[in-house]
Amino acid sequence: MDKKPTSRFKKHLEEQALKRIIFLVIIGCLLFCIPIFRLNYLEQNFSVEGHLNFLNRRFDEVYADVTAYLEDRENQDLFVRRITGVTNGKEVQYSLSKYNYTSPVRLNIILMNRQREIIHTSFSEEALNLHRTEFNKIVADNALKAGTPIYSTVYYFSGDRSECVYAKPLYQKGELVGFVTVYLNGNDWGSLFSEYQYDCIITNLDGAIIYHTKNAFLPERNTNKYKMDPTRRFITVQNNRYRIGTRILTDKNAILYSLVYSPRNSLYIIIGLITIVLLGYIWLVMFRKLAQMMAEKNAKSVDALVKEIRILRYEDNEHIIQLNTGDEFEEIGTQINKMVKSINDLNTRNTDLIRLNSMIEMRNLQMQINPHFIYNTLDNNKYLILEEPKKAMYLLERFTHILRYSINNTKGDVALAEDMEYIEDYLFIQKTRFGERFKVRVEIAPECGRCTIPKPLLQPLIENSIKYGFQKKMELSIEIKGWLAGGYLFLQVKDDGPGVSAERLATLRRMIVSEGIKTEHNGLQNISRRLILKYGNECGLFIDSEEGKSFTVTAKLLCRGKKDV
Repeated sequence: MDKKPTSRFKKHLEEQALKRIIFLVIIGCLLFCIPIFRLNYLEQNFSVEGHLNFLNRRFDEVYADVTAYLEDRENQDLFVRRITGVTNGKEVQYSLSKYNYTSPVRLNIILMNRQREIIHTSFSEEALNLHRTEFNKIVADNALKAGTPIYSTVYYFSGDRSECVYAKPLYQKGELVGFVTVYLNGNDWGSLFSEYQYDCIITNLDGAIIYHTKNAFLPERNTNKYKMDPTRRFITVQNNRYRIGTRILTDKNAILYSLVYSPRNSLYIIIGLITIVLLGYIWLVMFRKLAQMMAEKNAKSVDALVKEIRILRYEDNEHIIQLNTGDEFEEIGTQINKMVKSINDLNTRNTDLIRLNSMIEMRNLQMQINPHFIYNTLDNNKYLILEEPKKAMYLLERFTHILRYSINNTKGDVALAEDMEYIEDYLFIQKTRFGERFKVRVEIAPECGRCTIPKPLLQPLIENSIKYGFQKKMELSIEIKGWLAGGYLFLQVKDDGPGVSAERLATLRRMIVSEGIKTEHNGLQNISRRLILKYGNECGLFIDSEEGKSFTVTAKLLCRGKKDV
């Protein structure tokens, strides 16, 4: 038994699907690998940034409390009164206790007079050693030279916690009275920063350490200096890698360092890559099976569609495609049916239009040699030659223009402005024939002149009004109007003739929209049918009438210029 040949479409679809699946698997692996490498990096970035924000916020709170305490006017008065001997120091001690009760980092205070003699201190005798005393004098000198409201530095004594120091010169009536120096308790920083489990180092701008979580981060033992390149991202301490972030607070004379533990996780990355590759292989197998199933199903649908199209092409051009595949190909078949129907309808319309144009051209040829029109015109001209020879010559010139325009079959569509020249000649001849009994008023908007119209259009409408208007009336008035609205050109011919009854009007309205071509019986229907075929169902002729008063015909067509024809 011969094996059924594989559909070229199916084979091509499988190949394309396989290529795309492999491509997607590779992209998927890359998209998984990149986050593995980047996720840890981004997470540490967020952690460092969040930790720095936290350190910044806490340090700002302490700095704001200390500066507010030293800048407070009442506190400064207390300091000055204590230095000048007005009080015994209890008020200062009370103010300090009140501050230490509310602030997370406690203070110790030293008040010195301008001779650098200690007048008051909260330090114990043991803590107020010679080293601190001499250091405090240097701080006072630097605070006086700094030229800033508050001077800050760091006090460090080997073996002890470092202390952040703030100093301020005190003045009374513009003269230096002494100095106030506060020392922030170095042991209190740990509880302040305990909310985060990350390590940190805080220094002043000179690198003097204000606080640090681990001595291991210090480059040397028994030193209180730490400097780090702000652009550096990682450091290794005791074989442990840390992600480091730096923030410089220039206005507060401080540098914040955040150190987040950052192991390399090489084994984790390798395991992740192996897992992704295995998942990729599983996806490849699954998607390949799925692609084969999809290709087979689509191939069946395509084969069915091709068979239906071949019937439509070679056997029956009106065949209706019938597919029950339940997929997009069924929708394609439906759309093809609609397209074929539209093509057939358009072909029918074009055929009708060609037939109609041919019949109208034959009728126009009959009109061109109509003996009644020629006889009436020549008969009028005969009497004019005797009485008004110049007018007779002018009428004959107009008549010749009409004949030349009528027999020019090279133009199917003409500009309205050009057609109106022919209409003026036609109206002139009719006015000459009927005299004062025939009146015409023309109101064509100037912008209508550029629109093209099928030839002839207005002349049969005017002739219709003259033919039926003079049947029961001795005088006739015709209004010819033209205007543009919504991209359409409207041309209207209205007479004050006898009109028609309501029943006759209904019959005429049905007849002019009928698809049956009856050019040998009704000129209005021919014109309307021609406009509908040429411009669509929205266009055509529209008639109205009041019996005994008027008859109105309005032509609606798309306004197209020469470039649209």
